[in-house]
Amino acid sequence: MRPLIRVIMAFAATYGAGIAALLFVAPTAEPWYESVIKPAFAPPFSLFIIIWLVLYTLMALVLSIVWRKDPDTSLVEGWARFYFVQLLFSVAWIAFFFGFHAILIAFITALFLGLIVAALMASAPEIDRRIVYLLLPYLACIVFAAYLTLQIWMLN
Repeated sequence: MRPLIRVIMAFAATYGAGIAALLFVAPTAEPWYESVIKPAFAPPFSLFIIIWLVLYTLMALVLSIVWRKDPDTSLVEGWARFYFVQLLFSVAWIAFFFGFHAILIAFITALFLGLIVAALMASAPEIDRRIVYLLLPYLACIVFAAYLTLQIWMLN
């Protein structure tokens, strides 16, 4: 498969997951989020959309870097599979938190998501060092989201 096709597929798969996550977010997500008791450092609802758009772009870049490597090697193949597992957990956090308002489950999901992304980062240098740097903001946001989710759960 040609490199450009792989890049397009990486962006389509990643943004497709993001769009799927939005299907779980009810139109009442913003009023619900604004009504829960939040810590002072909680960002406004509109900022989540901007942040996740940036993060999903970085994630798509990561997958495109991986897919441009030799896709038949077991390391690349396994890494890409694990990437899709983290993508599923990312969608799950959005669905549990904003869609179902299952805050404790969202917190647990964020913990698993953070561990998966850390594992991806740990194995990434064997493929390409840029992956680690591109995933750093994502991991930082996951840690922040987990902490925020825990605080919201404790306050409510």
